[in-house]
Amino acid sequence: MNAPNQTLYVSNIDWKIKKPVLKRALHTLFNRHGKILDIIALRSEGLRGQAFVLFDNVQAATAALQAEQGFTFFGKDLKVEYAREKSDRIAKRDGTFIPKDRRDKHQNKKRLKEDDENEIGGVDGENKDKKLKITHGDSSSHAMTNTTHDMKEESAKGDITPSNILFAESLPQDCNEMMLACLFRSYAGYKEVRIPRAGLAFVEFDDEPHATVALKALNGFKLSADDTLNLKYGKS
Repeated sequence: MNAPNQTLYVSNIDWKIKKPVLKRALHTLFNRHGKILDIIALRSEGLRGQAFVLFDNVQAATAALQAEQGFTFFGKDLKVEYAREKSDRIAKRDGTFIPKDRRDKHQNKKRLKEDDENEIGGVDGENKDKKLKITHGDSSSHAMTNTTHDMKEESAKGDITPSNILFAESLPQDCNEMMLACLFRSYAGYKEVRIPRAGLAFVEFDDEPHATVALKALNGFKLSADDTLNLKYGKS
C-alpha cells in the first residue's frame, strides 16, 4: 500500500463515460469528504478508466478512500488507493517540488543505495503503519434532534411544511440518480432518488427527521464550481 497522501488514484471506471460527466460524477462522489483541488480523468489509449482526485489534505483523502472503496460507480466497483507519488500541484504548494529529470536521478541514487544496504543486511524491511482516525460526520441522535428543532423553527417563520421527501431543482442536465445517491446514501433513513425529468429530483427518506438532517447538511452543497444543490421539502 502506498503512503497516505492528498492524491487518490481511482481505477476500474467505465471508460465509455464522457469526460465532463465523469469529472462531475467523481466530484459529487468525493467532494463530501473534503475540499477537492483538482480531478484528472485519463482518456488517452491505455489509460482510460483511471483518474486522480487531488484533495486539500491527507485526512480528507483518507476519509474518501475508506468510504468509497468498492462503490458501484456506473455499474463498476471502484478501486481506490493512494497515488504512488505526491502530485506536482501539492508538491509546489508545500515547497517539495522537484523537476522530473532531477526526480529520476534522485530515485536512481536512492535505489542503488537501498540495494547496497540489502547486500550487507542493513535493511530489516519492517514498516510500521500509521493509522489515521477519521470522523465521518455527526450522525448522533443529539445532532438530529437539534437540526430538526432548528428546521421546525424556520418552518414556523416561513411557508415550509417538513416532510420525508426532499425536492431538488435547477440540477445540471447531466446529473443522474447515481450522482445524487452518492451524496444522500450516507444519511440515515435514505431510501431512493427519483428524477422525473432533467433538472428536477425527489429524494425520499423513511421519516421527516432524517430528511431534515440531510436537508440541513446538503442544501447549498457545491456539485461543481458552477452548480449548487438547492433543496427544499417536497410533498409526501
